[in-house]
Amino acid sequence: MAERDRDRVRAAVLAFARSHRFEEGHSLQDARLARRLFEETRSLHGLEDRYADLLEYAAILHDIGYVYGYPKHHKRALRMILEADIPGLSEREKRIVAHTARYHRGALPDPRKHRRFAELPAEDQEIVRRLGAILRFADGLDRTHTFAVRDLHCRLEGSRLIVTLEPPTGNETERWAGQKKARFFEAVFDVVVVLR
Repeated sequence: MAERDRDRVRAAVLAFARSHRFEEGHSLQDARLARRLFEETRSLHGLEDRYADLLEYAAILHDIGYVYGYPKHHKRALRMILEADIPGLSEREKRIVAHTARYHRGALPDPRKHRRFAELPAEDQEIVRRLGAILRFADGLDRTHTFAVRDLHCRLEGSRLIVTLEPPTGNETERWAGQKKARFFEAVFDVVVVLR
């Protein structure tokens, strides 16, 4: 996607999120951390760069369901994104974004239990699993919504993914929540995440 097109789609995604009074700071932090995880774990996920944009859009939109309250907000986000008119996103891209946002919390993607997920082609189900795992992990790294994690770096050592958070202190809650929310990531990519 050309830079101009990417900017136009991102602006449309932000406008849609703002129309639902989303928590902008947290969502943009999650988008930034998710993109960093995408960049730092290319050897694990093997996805093309264009999917980093879809991951970012999902991160921006993942909590828009809050407009109806916290319970089931991830499921509401799925429905809201699927029903939205977001200029520049194809229907396929919108389905990937919606499902990625849906799996930032709650149950893991399961075609036997989730009808809408089952309707995705097998290739897109796998893309959603990978992007959803990255987004869930990133969301844990802003647990307090205080932007305590400024950056991160990843290093693969055998089956261990060493994730170094910056700054090294002052983000203990994010480390705890990040480790917890990394379980999906660990299952998808068959690694053990070690936060440092």
